[in-house]
Amino acid sequence: MQVNKNKRLFSQLARGMTIVFGSAAVLSCASAPEPMPKSENFELTVLHVNDHHSTLDAKQQTLVWADQDWQVEAGGFPRIGAQIKALRAANDHVLTLHAGDAVTGSLYFTLFGSEADARMMNNVCFDAFTIGNHEFDTGDAGLAKFLQQLGSPQCQTAKLSANIQPEVGQSPLTPDNQWQMFKPYTIVKRGGEEVAIIGLTIASKTKKSSQPDKSTEFLDELETAQKYIAEVQQQGVEKIVLLTHIQYERDMELVQQLPGVDVVVGGDSHTLLGDFSEFGMTAAGPYPTELTNVNGEKVCVAHAYQYSLVVGELKATFDGDKIAECGGRPHYLLGEDIQVSDGIVTTYEPIKTALKESGVYSFVEPDAELQSILEDYRSKVDDFSAEVIADVPQQICSQQVDRNRRPGCAQVISSGAHRVVAEAFLHSVPEADFAIQNGGGVRSDIAEGDFTVGDAFTVLPFANTLVKLELTGSEFKQAMEEALAYAVSDGGSQGAYPYGAGIRYSVDLTEETGSRVSDLEVWDKGSRSWQPMSARATYILVTNSFIAGGQDGWDTFYRVSERGRARNTGIDYAQSLVNYARAQEVLQRPDEFATQSYTPLEGK
Repeated sequence: MQVNKNKRLFSQLARGMTIVFGSAAVLSCASAPEPMPKSENFELTVLHVNDHHSTLDAKQQTLVWADQDWQVEAGGFPRIGAQIKALRAANDHVLTLHAGDAVTGSLYFTLFGSEADARMMNNVCFDAFTIGNHEFDTGDAGLAKFLQQLGSPQCQTAKLSANIQPEVGQSPLTPDNQWQMFKPYTIVKRGGEEVAIIGLTIASKTKKSSQPDKSTEFLDELETAQKYIAEVQQQGVEKIVLLTHIQYERDMELVQQLPGVDVVVGGDSHTLLGDFSEFGMTAAGPYPTELTNVNGEKVCVAHAYQYSLVVGELKATFDGDKIAECGGRPHYLLGEDIQVSDGIVTTYEPIKTALKESGVYSFVEPDAELQSILEDYRSKVDDFSAEVIADVPQQICSQQVDRNRRPGCAQVISSGAHRVVAEAFLHSVPEADFAIQNGGGVRSDIAEGDFTVGDAFTVLPFANTLVKLELTGSEFKQAMEEALAYAVSDGGSQGAYPYGAGIRYSVDLTEETGSRVSDLEVWDKGSRSWQPMSARATYILVTNSFIAGGQDGWDTFYRVSERGRARNTGIDYAQSLVNYARAQEVLQRPDEFATQSYTPLEGK
């Protein structure tokens, strides 16, 4: 490429001078500046994303500011690309990283597999990508196909995970040798400095809640990290980045047990970091989060939320081989068009100014080249989305038990939309005795009129699959109690509340934990009657992979999975709603619900 030839020539002519090569990196698609002389103070800029889950389109988002709701377009992969390219051009010594779960979660993946994501990622050109649990949702073979698509002659993306161990000669990932399609780490040079990037994948969750081949093993994250940190240090590399897909809390635990680590860029927990409180959003911690490793040395930890909404810009300043300072900021990507949700305002400048000065939001125009790639797929997605699969005579509302009933919605104790979703789960997994869907997983009403494929994926927009759990009645009761305790705890979420089909129960949140759930009954298909749930009897439950993995306080579900009594069916949970709606042809507003009676906790 002529630009690169000129760049190398200029580098030779100007040897010894300080030169900024960020803009040339954009032109070459790789964030690889020419080597520069070492210095005592070295700033590494890490641009990063995680958990975009095939979310390529922008979405409408509500921000709360000055006691009003505001609508704005947010994210989308063309904005991700535009922001990364701009920041790459503006900084020296840049790494561009993706911390996993690139695929599954939208119709782009449903229709095109990993192809669309790989094309978009290759255009942005990540220096390294670590394998996430959802990369295994279509088995070792699906991951192998994605890894083959990822990277190009112009963009050499390193595919990483140190603790994935497929069986050589059996798995499509390792037909001939262990590190055939991915490797444990890569070593790159920035400004004359060597930087090691070690990949880690969440072990138990991937094995139990995704679809890896049975012979594929996942090694302990801590032990694996210790092994490869020692290995790169033996090669004289002391600047070490962990590129992890093991969740924010686990990152923080791991850091404090490891030597040598300087930077952790993570994913899996969809963690928002930074101060978003002025705009009605709650973050899990500061960006970046500063910790110390086992040697008492500073470590910078950063995550970049989810669904193509945020680009992280981490500034790690080294004094020799140790971190002197952690800095940078998240860029929550917004379009310029902002509208007030209700009421009239004479000017939008105050909110635009507040967003610009927030230090966490950035106004970004989508990258034209990426937008063009996206359009190659969007027409087919739009056609698929438009297919009408059922009629809805009356609006079926998504309304949680602790909320006031809305006009136009049934004046019942529970949520019709959640009930329909739970029925869809049972339709897709008929061998299950009952189904549970958590409150936070259903994101919209089912509107009156035509119900389309696109509507189903709007109701259930997350990257979840259906998981079967085999558990006793006492284990299910314990899981319910845990979820309800989480729902009313400080920092918890009412989104943990259970909605079901094939099961019913009463809830009294004024009781102590352990006594909040009563009158548990399961529908017996043989006698076609409700029967009390037996503490010792074993039942098959179908639920979404989010709470099957222990999220939202459903801890016992995770323990059951850990004990080998879970199977991921591979059925996309939104697709289960599509299949159910097609079969029903008419979606009626439910009049039966799992929650038989509900007593709220005062003040919650």
